[in-house]
Amino acid sequence: MRHAILVEGHGNNAEVLQETIRILDDAEIDFWIHWDKRFKKPILTSYKSKLHFIKPIKNNWGADTQIIIEKKLLKAVSKKKYDYIHLISSSDIPLMTANYFKSYFKNEVYIGFFNSKNQISDRIRYYYPTRFLNLRKDPFKLKRVIFSLVVLLQKLLRIDRLKNSNYKIKKGSNWFSIKKKYIANILEFDDSIFMYSFLADELYIQTILGNFEDSIDNKDGNCRYIDWDRGRPYVFTEKDARELSNLINTKYSFARKVNNANIPRKIFQDL
Repeated sequence: MRHAILVEGHGNNAEVLQETIRILDDAEIDFWIHWDKRFKKPILTSYKSKLHFIKPIKNNWGADTQIIIEKKLLKAVSKKKYDYIHLISSSDIPLMTANYFKSYFKNEVYIGFFNSKNQISDRIRYYYPTRFLNLRKDPFKLKRVIFSLVVLLQKLLRIDRLKNSNYKIKKGSNWFSIKKKYIANILEFDDSIFMYSFLADELYIQTILGNFEDSIDNKDGNCRYIDWDRGRPYVFTEKDARELSNLINTKYSFARKVNNANIPRKIFQDL
């Protein structure tokens, strides 16, 4: 089977992504990469995998730009001959060898759903100026004041983008693996309610596919190893190498979050 790995990347260092490419370097595994326009496009190499870069845009954390980039990547591979599509970040590393990776996937989708008690629908119910804010760097109090005023004004004006919608809003990780045939459902969906939103990338795939497929709640989740107990998420360090190496060629395709390229080198050094 042929696989396309879609990568959302940013920053001035792509060593972790280069290690991911090295580990999964295979004629049946290609990489399609979006690198944030704010940063210089990295130089990446492979022996067997084909590496493709798509035209970049600036990406703001928490903004709809993440969904726009996701769609651009999906559209880029929509006419190509692949069996599975995987979305990762440049801070993800494989937990499978290339041969194990190619033979592991059997389910229709690996997207995962979270049970959330929060008002997740408010993320797309109202318009948010997230394209114009740096949510990672702007002061928390300033963001809170701006968002509160924006939502209050829309409530007074009775703006509700979900008022006439019958969709069940579902939440999950924004990183996923799906069979290629589902790309059509995603690209054809009227995603206007996801534009000018807040953290809607965690609702996007789950809401679209969850409303189209009765059996989409797959038991295997999104096949990612992410630690939400030690961080938001936890950033793995070299002292976690044994923990990660024990998971190689099990049920996790990727681990995140990793910022040190020595970690994948260490856990795959004997394979």
